[in-house]
Amino acid sequence: MYKLSANYSKFVRTFDTKDDVIKEIEKIITDKHSTIGNIRSFTPERTVDKNQSLDYLIAYADFILEDHFISGEELNDFETLKRIFRIKEGDFIRLKSFQVKEILKKQFIRMYSDDNIDKKEAIEKVNLQLMFDLSFDEFEKLKEDEIIASLRRGANPKDLDISKLPPNFRL
Repeated sequence: MYKLSANYSKFVRTFDTKDDVIKEIEKIITDKHSTIGNIRSFTPERTVDKNQSLDYLIAYADFILEDHFISGEELNDFETLKRIFRIKEGDFIRLKSFQVKEILKKQFIRMYSDDNIDKKEAIEKVNLQLMFDLSFDEFEKLKEDEIIASLRRGANPKDLDISKLPPNFRL
């Protein structure tokens, strides 16, 4: 079984979930002797409310983004947790649209504030898109306001890691 990172263990120690089923899953996941069989035998008989699962993952996303960087380990943890909690593509944006948009807006404001997207930020954008299972078009739409603000401040489009100018941008 994939062992979640030390960062996830730190999250578990600092985040107090009120959901008993999620607490039990945390115990299984963080137990170094657990196997995938422990999770498989547990989850069919005890279901976690989809909204509770999404709230938990959003809390973990906030925790991950405190340092403004998504490591490969953290992305793997997040993807593993989505599988454990049976999160499907589209669940985040359909059921937790406001929270996802708030997280992304905060990150986009930070990234575009200097009117330049460096390689690290470009990779982080891809990771954010993967974390929340967003299509290319959905993601482009969500970052549009910050791109337009950057362009209005005089940013060079080549420095913004964009494939085309936003449709709502007018000089």
